[in-house]
Amino acid sequence: MISRYQARLSALFVASDVLAITATFIYSYAFRFHSYFIPVDPAKGIPTWRSYLFVLPLFLAVHLAIFFLQGFYKSRLRRTKIDDFFSITINAVLTLIVVMAVSGYLNAYSGGTAPLFRVNIVKLSHLFLAVYFIGVIFTISFFRNQIYFFMKRRFARGLNLRSVLVVGAGEMGVAVAQKLFQYKDLGFVVKGFLDNHKPAGKIIQVDGGIPVLGPVSDLGKVIEAQGIQEVYVALELENYPEMLEALQVVNKYPVNLRLIPDLFQLLTLKANVQDLDGFPVISVDEVPLRGARRVLKRLFDIVVSGLALIVLSPLFLIVAILIKMTSRGPVFYSQERFGLDGKRFKIHKFRTMVQNAEKATGPVMCAPDDARITKVGRLLRRYSIDELPQLVNILRGDMSLVGPRPERPEFVKEFTDSIPKYMLRHKMKSGLTGWAQVHGLRQGTSIEKRLEHDFYYMRNWSFTLDLKIIWMTFRRGFIDKSMT
Repeated sequence: MISRYQARLSALFVASDVLAITATFIYSYAFRFHSYFIPVDPAKGIPTWRSYLFVLPLFLAVHLAIFFLQGFYKSRLRRTKIDDFFSITINAVLTLIVVMAVSGYLNAYSGGTAPLFRVNIVKLSHLFLAVYFIGVIFTISFFRNQIYFFMKRRFARGLNLRSVLVVGAGEMGVAVAQKLFQYKDLGFVVKGFLDNHKPAGKIIQVDGGIPVLGPVSDLGKVIEAQGIQEVYVALELENYPEMLEALQVVNKYPVNLRLIPDLFQLLTLKANVQDLDGFPVISVDEVPLRGARRVLKRLFDIVVSGLALIVLSPLFLIVAILIKMTSRGPVFYSQERFGLDGKRFKIHKFRTMVQNAEKATGPVMCAPDDARITKVGRLLRRYSIDELPQLVNILRGDMSLVGPRPERPEFVKEFTDSIPKYMLRHKMKSGLTGWAQVHGLRQGTSIEKRLEHDFYYMRNWSFTLDLKIIWMTFRRGFIDKSMT
């Protein structure tokens, strides 16, 4: 049922986006060419509506395609308004870039006409594009907010609600109820739990309190009494007989049955259910970065790292001179790190310690008050300038702009032995910055806490999240306050 509602909601969002884009396009044309406040060049005249209408399908196609690549129609149902606004803004920027490139190409290489459609291909007015850019961001945002508002009003008025019963009030059952609570705007209402190991009437603290309605043997009575439409069976594997009992009872009623395998409690990332010639196969701990999304992330890494290396080359030269003037040894320091799928690579940094700093101690973590750090090195570390040569690693494909920070093999072995599932963080490319770093979790902070933030990023990856982390990095992520 949730998947069906998600499909309907996605279709509704697509329809609202199409309507918003079309309305903004029409308004932008009218404002630019038929407004008393905006003069029209007499030499150029007013382009026909038909010539502009010819470009509208391109706007629609590019907008929707980018939204799809952003995961805008497949993402979780609850998104913050700022995340939506940020995604829509990025979408509008990319759309205008693509549309201007395509329309410019068509105008240059087709002689300015499209004989098949009997229409002239016009050069899009810059003012039209500016009005459209601002208008489409706010129009799409407004339409989406109206959809959310309508869903909340429907839920508040009790319209078209779906009564849900959760069989199993253990850890898994409570987690399922909490997830369903997130879908309440779609009309899902958890009426209660059934559990053989908790007394009837006990209140489980989910959504203000959900009662245990009785043992599993009361399933049939509760379905009839409460008008249950959805039954979620979330029992642990040791309760297999109770699970069979629930399945047998549910089959006697016209309700939707959902089985939550106890296996999912073991997952850290995400699961993907596939079909092997009729057999369901569960792929555990997968990351959402696959296919076109992986290509998009890689292209973004190449463009940004390449431009950054060009822009920052004067800074690199200044830093190199400072290092050579204040301490003996090379400018750059290379170190082996663990990357994607456990492959090792050489990470590049500006040298911030004395030469051969680990000759006597071997591999050790650097402390903020480490005597091996040079004066210039302390300054470079404080503002994370020492990490900038890793842009070369990003351009080569060893790393990404955003991802879990790469660790040294010696420490990876230590963490793997002491922290369960630590190696899962290597299912995604290491990053120059990450979700943990923008939340102030740098070297010297709890590795468990950093790992928790890494897993959050890997579970919820999106292009928008990458852009958000980069923005947060520029705002507060560069400065390491421990380096004074």
